[in-house]
Amino acid sequence: MKSFGKIALSALAAASVSLSLSGPVSAQALDLRLSVESTPGASTQQMLAAFRDALKEEMGDGVNIDYFDSGTLGDEIVHMQQVRTGQLDVIPIGSDAVQLDSKFAVFDIPFLFSDRDQVASVLDGDMGEELDKSFQENAGLKILGFGEIGFRNITNNVRPIVTPADLKGVKLRTPGSKTRIMSFQMLGASPIKMNIGEVYLAMEQGVIDGQENPFGNIAKWSWDEVQKYISKSKHVYTPITFVMNLNRYNSLTDAQREAVHKAARTAVLSSRQYGADNDANLEAVIRERSPDVQFNDIDSASFQAVAKEIGAEIGKIAGEDFTAKFLAAASN
Repeated sequence: MKSFGKIALSALAAASVSLSLSGPVSAQALDLRLSVESTPGASTQQMLAAFRDALKEEMGDGVNIDYFDSGTLGDEIVHMQQVRTGQLDVIPIGSDAVQLDSKFAVFDIPFLFSDRDQVASVLDGDMGEELDKSFQENAGLKILGFGEIGFRNITNNVRPIVTPADLKGVKLRTPGSKTRIMSFQMLGASPIKMNIGEVYLAMEQGVIDGQENPFGNIAKWSWDEVQKYISKSKHVYTPITFVMNLNRYNSLTDAQREAVHKAARTAVLSSRQYGADNDANLEAVIRERSPDVQFNDIDSASFQAVAKEIGAEIGKIAGEDFTAKFLAAASN
């Protein structure tokens, strides 16, 4: 028995010497689960895929990624629950971010942004940092960056939307945000909450008259096939709030965290360029494949008075101090 003990101790000592000579043991690979409800080509899917590819390029064998899209794991509401409980690590969130943090209601204020440079200056600055801190506190999620769903336009089968009066009685699908619903109610429409995957059939069957989304989603979901009018309203800009479970984020090493942020920034810039390209190209695509669809511009001045009233009401929900700071940042 004594001889066996000496042999074992000698083996351990030899192993220790071998390790000390070969350097530190390599860190275990980072395992991440990424998911999104949308299908390939949609803005949220594009951003998540860009992050996946950039992180894999950055970390190589240092990361193992389980990736899901096309609603394999559920809709956006389910995804938000899963990322908060740690079942998922990283997801993009669209309009439903407001359901986790009331500050995000500011994005439902009509005509807040006029161009992408203005958006970037706000979201990449102090306001973006404040939203990140608030999301950590209220939702347990770390914001890695803001991508783009984009400037939204109104489509319908009743009439061209030129002034708020044209929205009266129009059954319009909106996301579940209560402030988006409130906005369209104040504009005179009849907003209806509906899962995005149900919109095409609902418009085809006349259950709803129309919806509001950027050109990217209009083209992706082929809604122009079942719509008569597209009004280029650009009434609100919807960001993609790109998040990671906060506990998971805090568990990363410094090197892993740096790689995640670098990949996220690549995904942010890719997402914004994707939105800009969609706006530049997809109107022509839709016009060509749906020549009977009528496009029109809106009378933005006629919307301004109601927009101010909507902004005041949204400020009561998002917080009047925060809303005032956000509006000031946007105006600068």
